[in-house]
Amino acid sequence: MKRRDKERRKKRAGGEQVPHALIEEILERLGVESLIRFTCVSKQWNSTIKSTSFASRHLIRAQLRDPDVLLAGARAFNEPGPYTYLKKLEFGSSELKKFHIMPQPYRCCAITGSCDGLVCVYDFERLMYIINPATRWRRSLPRPKIQQIRRVRRNLDCGYYNTQFPGFGKDTMTGKYKIVWLYNSLKLDLDGHTTCEVFDFSTSTWRYVFSSTHPTAHASPVYLDGSLYWLTLQINGETKMIYFDLHTEVFKVMAEIPVVHASPCRTVMCILSNRLCVSEKKNNSQDIWSLNSHMVWEKTYSLNLSITSQWLNKSNFPIAPVTVFNKTELLLLCQFNPCLLVKDNRIGSYSLYSKASQLDQAFPYIPSLISI
Repeated sequence: MKRRDKERRKKRAGGEQVPHALIEEILERLGVESLIRFTCVSKQWNSTIKSTSFASRHLIRAQLRDPDVLLAGARAFNEPGPYTYLKKLEFGSSELKKFHIMPQPYRCCAITGSCDGLVCVYDFERLMYIINPATRWRRSLPRPKIQQIRRVRRNLDCGYYNTQFPGFGKDTMTGKYKIVWLYNSLKLDLDGHTTCEVFDFSTSTWRYVFSSTHPTAHASPVYLDGSLYWLTLQINGETKMIYFDLHTEVFKVMAEIPVVHASPCRTVMCILSNRLCVSEKKNNSQDIWSLNSHMVWEKTYSLNLSITSQWLNKSNFPIAPVTVFNKTELLLLCQFNPCLLVKDNRIGSYSLYSKASQLDQAFPYIPSLISI
């Protein structure tokens, strides 16, 4: 009897080896914070979690869930001036998690939308970083020519509404990430209507590419499936949409858009449910159109601004759609009356989700292990 008990205890102590493939499948389902802690379990776990193949598989699984939301503002959360951190909103949680993104004493002024859990943070004259907020990985980038020009010509009349913003995305054919800064060069006394700089991560250098002839509106580009999209300034009463293929590095013009006659200051672009969307604010309503798989624009949502006015002051600027969660709930950003609203499309109701002192940007974000 004692011998059997001894054998049982020995078996329990030694245990049976769990196949590492099964362990990997379990780890793929965990959040980034847990995975970072588990790198201390063993050398094998550490090697697995830090491998690029595991990071890719983990990202694919994470993309099946509702995204979190990153929040940022020029005077974010009652702090004066530019900021050193972002905050993350998790649906179902009332707490906002803070991510420190810039080394002291540096502060950023703006961020691009997220691609694979990475974001580009920058100011307009000196600084630019690619960061992964979840892992705290960060890479400093050299200054593009546009930052150098703005620093030298600070006295040039190139105010806030003449500022263009960079875009960040991935060439889906090669898996390479790129930053694209398209700006209206006539505003900087340069030759041509626009200038385009592209950052190459493999050589860590900026280079010029053949640019678009259409000056862009004051808005950040949006990224979807290997391309970056911009709305243009109105020419002859028409607004156009241009896009840049990150693989071929060629600009093209979208054939038709539903906001062709709308003023750029009343329009906004976004990505909802993996679709390119445009929206136009009218007097008491705002329609949101999405581009389907047949390249046809469909009216997907309609906002009743008479209802939302109880939380907002009167403004000519549109509400910015952020993301869809729980399949039917639409998160909305009101930049000039800083708050987040939710529209429940099942019953058509609106509610206040969150309010902040300054909130310039909110965009969907999927925590990942990716680095470049």
